Amino acid sequence: MMLNHDQEWGLHLLRESRAQHVIGIDEVGLGACAGPLVVCGAVFPCEWADPAVKDSKAYTGGGQKAHDKRTEVRKNHIDPVVLHQELEVIPNKDIDALGMGDALADAMYRIALRCTFAFPDSAVVIDGVNKMVLRRARVVVAIPKGDVLVPAVSAASVIAKTTRDAMMIMSEALYPNYGFEQHMGYPTPDHLKALDEHGPCRIHRRSYKAVSMAIAARRARGLPE
Repeated sequence: MMLNHDQEWGLHLLRESRAQHVIGIDEVGLGACAGPLVVCGAVFPCEWADPAVKDSKAYTGGGQKAHDKRTEVRKNHIDPVVLHQELEVIPNKDIDALGMGDALADAMYRIALRCTFAFPDSAVVIDGVNKMVLRRARVVVAIPKGDVLVPAVSAASVIAKTTRDAMMIMSEALYPNYGFEQHMGYPTPDHLKALDEHGPCRIHRRSYKAVSMAIAARRARGLPE
């Protein structure tokens, strides 16, 4: 892929850091309108790479099939080599109360603090553009599409994704009208249709446009939320 300036500079800083360990940080669930946001920090030797470990979005098949692929990769290629990992699960109510931006930034910072406490003087690589200052880190780098470019971030995305998808699959039994095990809480046409028919359940993010519009439409028809 063609790299932009931020990506080239971020990878340059990572190489020049000469750190022994790299901490990859990524999130999943940002675009979903139901369920939690899950953020992961994962620590690996700086030279570690495995072609089987890709950005979590690269595993195709949808729903349970893609989840099974990621779970197998995590079991066989990530769990045996990861040195340390931290997870934060941010429920939909906290997202509604705090706003996604603050909720995500706070979770990433807490994870980075815990990872750098366990492995000080590491290079911290964050997927995206979030920037933070960490006294224990050798360098902190924000790389857009870091989950494609840095193996530790790819692994963090897989850990976060398998964790979140397992939670959404379990939610299917609690809220069977929405098809969570297929779309994992993202606003697909089937999910939007279920929202219109049944209204939001307890794990929907009411601050999200798709959910608030469904609530408004049901109110206009004299239906309960």
